[in-house]
Amino acid sequence: MTREFISARYDASILTVDYVGDDGTHLLRTGGTIAWRFNNPGNLRPAGETPIMGAIGVGKTKGNGAFLIFKSYEEGRLQKKKLLRRRYNDRTIYTMLTGIPDPKHPGKMMLGYAPASDKNDPLAYANAISKHTGLPITTKLSDISDDKLEDVLDAMEKKEGFHALKDKRREREVPTTTVTVSDGAMPKPDVPVQIRIGDKTYDKKTDKNGQLPKIAHIEPGKKAEIHFPDLTGAWHKQFEFVMDGVSSAYVLLHDLVSYEAPTAPKKPPASVTNPARRPFDHVVARKETLGILAARFGTSVAAIMKDNPAIKDPAKIYVGQVIGIYGPPSGRGRTAAARPAPKPKPAPAAGAAKAAKAAAAAPATGADLTRSKKGTGQPLAIVPADQKTAPWMPVAIDEAKKWAGQDESVITKTGNFHKRVGLGGNMVTTPWCAAFVNYCLMTVGAPHEKSASSQFPTWSKKFKKIDKPVYGAIMVMRNYFEDSGKAAGTGHVTFVYGKTAQGHIAGLGGNQSDRLKVSQYKVTGVSARFKLHGKWLQQKFHGFYIPVTYEEYAKSQHEPDVVDVDDVNKNFLNIANAASGANEKTQ
Repeated sequence: MTREFISARYDASILTVDYVGDDGTHLLRTGGTIAWRFNNPGNLRPAGETPIMGAIGVGKTKGNGAFLIFKSYEEGRLQKKKLLRRRYNDRTIYTMLTGIPDPKHPGKMMLGYAPASDKNDPLAYANAISKHTGLPITTKLSDISDDKLEDVLDAMEKKEGFHALKDKRREREVPTTTVTVSDGAMPKPDVPVQIRIGDKTYDKKTDKNGQLPKIAHIEPGKKAEIHFPDLTGAWHKQFEFVMDGVSSAYVLLHDLVSYEAPTAPKKPPASVTNPARRPFDHVVARKETLGILAARFGTSVAAIMKDNPAIKDPAKIYVGQVIGIYGPPSGRGRTAAARPAPKPKPAPAAGAAKAAKAAAAAPATGADLTRSKKGTGQPLAIVPADQKTAPWMPVAIDEAKKWAGQDESVITKTGNFHKRVGLGGNMVTTPWCAAFVNYCLMTVGAPHEKSASSQFPTWSKKFKKIDKPVYGAIMVMRNYFEDSGKAAGTGHVTFVYGKTAQGHIAGLGGNQSDRLKVSQYKVTGVSARFKLHGKWLQQKFHGFYIPVTYEEYAKSQHEPDVVDVDDVNKNFLNIANAASGANEKTQ
């Protein structure tokens, strides 16, 4: 598989761009010209500090402002060509460079590609293009064919200095290893780790995504060891690898779940017979009913309905619905699993790990705090059940309820998902299905990408393809040109919410009929057919994906429940204008 660079950073102090590949490899590019270092043959600039036109980064120079960084020379050249057609197509070669009078503002100029105000010589520039191409400087770009425009681009690259200083160019590939620590469902932040390479030891902690700093293979052939501490503070090796010429990614399981809760004294006062129970949020899982929940938590259906007035029918609750137990729901759209995790403690010895797992399996808060362990009179610390099932789904549901079927033109004004994940663009002109998915993952600290591409789970090392759908999995659709059958590079991405009676997937996502809602998608054949930019496209199912840190927990999950798409949209998500629930031509 060909490596693709997905992000880049520039260090102006050493004139070096650090390109990060989708396989984790870093390419360090230094020397040469800015245009070469940045894969930017047109010296295109950003809008502020935001990458635009498909760029993967912005590089700030010491004295010449900022420029866009592209993933490849070919991409940079393509974006320059598109810019010439989009902005200057009705101008001549000369006025493309120098600018033209602004018809809306007399006395002012609409700047060109290389105006004199930027210390350029537009006439000399235009004559250089003319000499290389044989075209008069009065030729309009709209009269130049695409093939001939390539000659114009060649002339501009020469003038911009792209090919200068070739003897100063330097590139070096540095493979890396990425290590993520997980409890089987979610990343574990702030876990102390030692990385040992030869006689050197590096003390590190996992970040908010459960990842250690990338380990660069600067000493090929040497062994790197990953160590975790036990309860006594002694370090134990959990994993090792040899640094070679290939970038790798690993997920290490660290399954100690630490709970903190007040316990009752060993000999509680006789008057304490029925202590108050702490309210908490519960996310409804598959096959659960109010009766099941009432029995599990030692309460009644009537009490749950009293605390949750949104439940009108005791026989109808929905997967993913947040309900309050022992009190009203918090309204934060979070569950015990999605709330900030307690401060992690060192990994326990084998006996302690078993005790921790036993505590994790203990009943919820409803149990009597004075219940003893093996009749010794020593109380157990009981806390709400840790719900690990797709903790990003309550966020997705909460957003869908919040916007209640409003169009993307409304959402983008105050809730632009592109901006919420750090991207540019608005939701009306830029497809936002991927931005929504990444926002939900990011909100709960799950692996995610800063990407608007619907295909991001297929290339990101943070996600793994699975054979069967589970609740909360990421469903990727892919578009194909109908005439050739080739992939168009576009598609759609949505969360698996359930299955329909017909066997289709009920997907909860954004950009579905230009809104947030549940829609159904076929997993076989053509799910939708539509025309885009004059070409007929067919949308087909590509695959199901999950965050790599969720793999162990996902293995224990069953296939999603059967749901009625229209019922979920109307009665659960409160979307009155959900449009059709049928297979959609999501573009």
